[in-house]
Amino acid sequence: MRSVRALAGCALLTALVLLSSDGLMSQEKKETKTKGQLPAGWTKLDLTATQKEEIYKLNAEYREKQAKLKAEMAKLDAELARKRVAVLTDEQRKKLVELIGAGESGDRPADKGSEKSKVKVSDKQ
Repeated sequence: MRSVRALAGCALLTALVLLSSDGLMSQEKKETKTKGQLPAGWTKLDLTATQKEEIYKLNAEYREKQAKLKAEMAKLDAELARKRVAVLTDEQRKKLVELIGAGESGDRPADKGSEKSKVKVSDKQ
């Protein structure tokens, strides 16, 4: 149980660091010349410096939008995990905690929500 809570704490800290570092990087990019990478094969198009700069800006803009959507998806995954656990009886929750402690992952081995479920199950105990 402690290891699950410790793992959840580390995951939360990692997420916070990543989210805050994206904010810092986006501020730095606005202050300095935008750097980036062109899509595969675009170096052969003889783009002007202005075109490259515009593409780099677009890439940065959409990278920020994607990061926001990923954060929203993580929130939805956590909400789903909480709601799944809420459906279970106390006895089923206990059994789930035992299964998770034994390393079993349930019906779907690649269930991404199972990691979040682990955290929420242990918090309810």
